[in-house]
Amino acid sequence: MNILIVTGHPAQVHNFKKLKFELEKKGHKIFWLASDKDISKYLLECYDINYTTLSRPGKSFTAKILTLFKNTLFTIRFIRKNHIALAISRVSPYVSVSAYFLRKTHLALTDTETAGFYDKLFGKFVSVLFTAKSFQRTLRSDQIRFDGNIELFYLHPNRFQPADDVSHLLGIKKDEPYIIMRFVSWDAYHDKGLAGFTDRNKIRAVKTFSEVAKVFISAEKELPKELEPFRIRIPPEKMHDVLAHSSLFFGESATMASESAVLGTPAIYLNANWLGYTEEEGRYGLVFNYKDSVKDQHRAIEMGIELLKDSKLNEKMQANRAKFLQNKIDVTAFMVWFVENYPSGATIMKENPDYQYRFR
Repeated sequence: MNILIVTGHPAQVHNFKKLKFELEKKGHKIFWLASDKDISKYLLECYDINYTTLSRPGKSFTAKILTLFKNTLFTIRFIRKNHIALAISRVSPYVSVSAYFLRKTHLALTDTETAGFYDKLFGKFVSVLFTAKSFQRTLRSDQIRFDGNIELFYLHPNRFQPADDVSHLLGIKKDEPYIIMRFVSWDAYHDKGLAGFTDRNKIRAVKTFSEVAKVFISAEKELPKELEPFRIRIPPEKMHDVLAHSSLFFGESATMASESAVLGTPAIYLNANWLGYTEEEGRYGLVFNYKDSVKDQHRAIEMGIELLKDSKLNEKMQANRAKFLQNKIDVTAFMVWFVENYPSGATIMKENPDYQYRFR
């Protein structure tokens, strides 16, 4: 088949890259449309993925609507020109409307409950909507739930093995403990009305953690002047290797908290809106979830120090990770099967949801 993958946020490049390569091994031809956002283009080129760029929406409501029409028309033409049979996305509005209009199969995934209105609206147009079992909303009565999460598409042990040593990337001594911190910009639709860590507590956290380990900060926006020297400077494609060897992840990114959990690194996640997958990882002792109140910011820092003082932390985390992975599927393998067996795969999953456990 000619298959189209559509991505927006850079994290979606990671989400689908392994799926692309596996489908190509099966003889399918993959086309890729990508929004011109942040480091998406860098990652696509790094992974040698040929792509076509979509227009990036502006900030205003009017600009977003105009871009929706523009990109939808472009996607319709692109699907027709390249004889696309099936599309895959994270509920991309452009491909949702285009595939529906052209009567093409569209498989879509979502994992963010707080984007519920957006996903519920455009999710009506997709052929199949996938969510993790941990997803706490029902957007469609026929949505298919898989036992895993988005991060397992690319970080499942079948898909990723971290580099043995990352000290040269960070400029530290071999086996020197370090912490990865992440502060987001809060510009996403599902982040509306949220603010996250205060600058004062960012500084407090860095000073506190610096007493026991090297601190590196990943941030989407400008940091307080005192914290800029801590900004991490590594190739973006190496972040998962770095997370895998980190003593602790601490921050506002649900994706990076979940990536850390899947890799066996303890993660402290702070956000007013909790997500089903981070709560599930919390039950496995992989993620420690906190709200964004000042009180919770202080509690999160205290928990970070408590974890770092535990001499058996790594041993406990690896045991927790093993239990977590034992109950999860290789989501990429499952999705390859589903794509190649659609629509019968959808029928099988509705009649026997446990069929997915063949893909470990």
